[in-house]
Amino acid sequence: MKKLSAKEICMAIAVAGVALCLVIYMLVFRKYQEETDTLKASNRELEAQVNDLKQYYDNIPLYRKSIEEMKALVAEVTADYPGDAREEDTIMMAVRMQQNAIVNFEQINISGQTTIHSIPQDVVKGLNDETLQTNIEFKQRQAAYSCQTNYSELKKIISYIYDDKYRIAINSVSFAKDKEEDNNISGVIDISYYSLAGMNKEYVKPEMKDYYPGLADVFHATVDEDGNRIVVSAEE
Repeated sequence: MKKLSAKEICMAIAVAGVALCLVIYMLVFRKYQEETDTLKASNRELEAQVNDLKQYYDNIPLYRKSIEEMKALVAEVTADYPGDAREEDTIMMAVRMQQNAIVNFEQINISGQTTIHSIPQDVVKGLNDETLQTNIEFKQRQAAYSCQTNYSELKKIISYIYDDKYRIAINSVSFAKDKEEDNNISGVIDISYYSLAGMNKEYVKPEMKDYYPGLADVFHATVDEDGNRIVVSAEE
């Protein structure tokens, strides 16, 4: 067996040491280095989140002010919407039309109520308003008034509808002249009644004292000596 010299022994020890260092680096140091890099990346992400949260925290007074302004705006925008729109509202509209203009009604078609837009409960609760805890629903009810009038009285009717305190929209107005020898026109006024459910608005029934003791029926008409339905008007 060949005897190793001191130099060769030192070289072997050096090589073994280098190999051991490489093993330690590969198995230990590199592992911890990767964990360190991961931790640094996580810390950077957490730091960004902390900065975002700090920004939110610093702006809490502004957010609270904005929420209060939003609540006031919601109340303002929805103030003109009644809590409901029922059949009696559409009937009393016809009665008030007759009180404000010369018009003979032939027929009133009242549709059922439909929901045209809904705000989910979880979104509503986001307003942090104890009075608002359920879905908010925008509803629509349509009514078509078939009637006989004349042009000047029709303008009064339309003006009266637009002056109504509640949310009412005229969808269409379709009229045609009855006869060449008079100014009477017959047609249909199609109206939508809008209401808002879920905002604790109590439904207010329309005052019907002028309806019950007044007209015999909502289709009360002005007639001539022969009983023919006419429109009495100063229009030439």
